[in-house]
Amino acid sequence: MSVDRVTSAIDAILARIHSGEFPVGEALPPEADLATMLEVSRPTMREAVRSLSTKGVLRVIHGRGTFVNPVASWTDLPAMVEALGRSQSPREIGLQLIELRRMIEVGACGLAARNRTDDDIAVLTELLTMFENAAETGDIDTIAKADLAFHTTILEASANPFLSFIMHPLQDALSASRKQTSADSRIRRRAAEHHRIILSAIVDGDEARAKDAMRKHMTQTRDDIAAYLPDQPVAD
Repeated sequence: MSVDRVTSAIDAILARIHSGEFPVGEALPPEADLATMLEVSRPTMREAVRSLSTKGVLRVIHGRGTFVNPVASWTDLPAMVEALGRSQSPREIGLQLIELRRMIEVGACGLAARNRTDDDIAVLTELLTMFENAAETGDIDTIAKADLAFHTTILEASANPFLSFIMHPLQDALSASRKQTSADSRIRRRAAEHHRIILSAIVDGDEARAKDAMRKHMTQTRDDIAAYLPDQPVAD
């Protein structure tokens, strides 16, 4: 059984769920019909269904069929973000993500100030320079990459492996949001200033100041998302 074929079948099922062809609460077509629709073998189709069931997307009820679960019960974060993006605006998604980031990253920044190594500081310094250089030239892709890596490095510097594990599945969504806000030079300058203050607190090993700096950065980011991201769902 080809892994690529299974992945393709999973993507095809998700696409039909996102489009409303497979509505929440409704049963998928019978096994043979679904395999034909997806243009895969029945074993491949079963493996795709099994994978989506383990992620909470589908629910198999023996003797009755396979049903689509509400998005809130999904455990696959990228699939959840994509699904929510069909009904919610980039602004709504961004504000929800920044709430999550505030809860996680403020505490993580304090831990990073306590546990950071010389290597962590070197990486953070390099990423801040990369961010600032890209901000001067308006290189949005590099800005988003450096910004995301800066925050990821802080999570790693916390020395708590669960923090990076929690945030990693959201990287695509977080990167998309950063690219949209970073297009504005004023936002780039504000973000760079906040990053400098955060890094200074981490270098000094000042947990309280690091947490306060990250909290203020999250507030700034929330305000920028509210002001600049579209308030309507993005059309396909």
